[in-house]
Amino acid sequence: MVAAMTGPRIDDLRTIPLFRGFADEELDEIAALFKPVHLPPGGIVFEVDEPARGFFLLTAGEVTLDRPGDDVYVLRPPALIGELGGLAGLGRNCKATVGEGTALWLLESKKVQEYFGLNQELGVRFLVNLLEVVADKIQRDQRRLEDMRGNLVRTQKELKRLRELVLDAPDTPLSAPIHDALSDLIVHNRRVNYRIEPPPALASSLRVDAGVAPVLEWSRTHVSLTWPNERAPDVGAWVSGVADLAGVEIPLSGKVIRSADRRVTLELDLLIDEYATVFEGYLTRVQLLDILV
Repeated sequence: MVAAMTGPRIDDLRTIPLFRGFADEELDEIAALFKPVHLPPGGIVFEVDEPARGFFLLTAGEVTLDRPGDDVYVLRPPALIGELGGLAGLGRNCKATVGEGTALWLLESKKVQEYFGLNQELGVRFLVNLLEVVADKIQRDQRRLEDMRGNLVRTQKELKRLRELVLDAPDTPLSAPIHDALSDLIVHNRRVNYRIEPPPALASSLRVDAGVAPVLEWSRTHVSLTWPNERAPDVGAWVSGVADLAGVEIPLSGKVIRSADRRVTLELDLLIDEYATVFEGYLTRVQLLDILV
């Protein structure tokens, strides 16, 4: 694909929420920061988990985004691609490929930072626009999550109804496996089993005899962590230690239910009320990071 221009058109930039309120001469300067991306049809823009180095503007043709285990999205112009991941330096969560006759432009994160460092008034306006974009995305995500929670509640009720039907019906060779499968699904979908990943600001760990094991995921009944050395405990072993919950410590113990490649998952023992309150408070703080209040 060959770009005839030295940068995207101002009309294309004007459709992008990040540049809302910018004057034409300011958009001219920003357009000059973009560089064309030359790829043949079917060429890969970025792969899954590839570190983001900027964001892209699609002005002609199409780009296909393929998320593993999820939907495939076909973008057509004008479209901004990967702006949040690019500005935050996150790893890509999908694969992007170009189609026939695609015109694609890249704005590198370092150029954005340098430009707005020299033009701080514009930088403040850009940050306000960015916050509005992020807030809008979070609100839409919250609505989707609420829909998913509603679907899950309805599914749970229907699973319980089906389990009761199995119990009330005459026994057959299928009764026991169907009842057990339904029960497993009901238990697995309970809210108590929801997992959360501690963010860096609220990092937690479990101090054991082997050293300090960083926590990867928590639920109210389980914890997954990275074992401090290669000699991870076997499945069925009992582990005890002191959990550091972002500065607050409580004793914690449990049985190993999974152990592979230093990733160890414990089924937690019951906590006394005092420690359970501390643990619940920590989980709530982490969960609030996923909720728009």
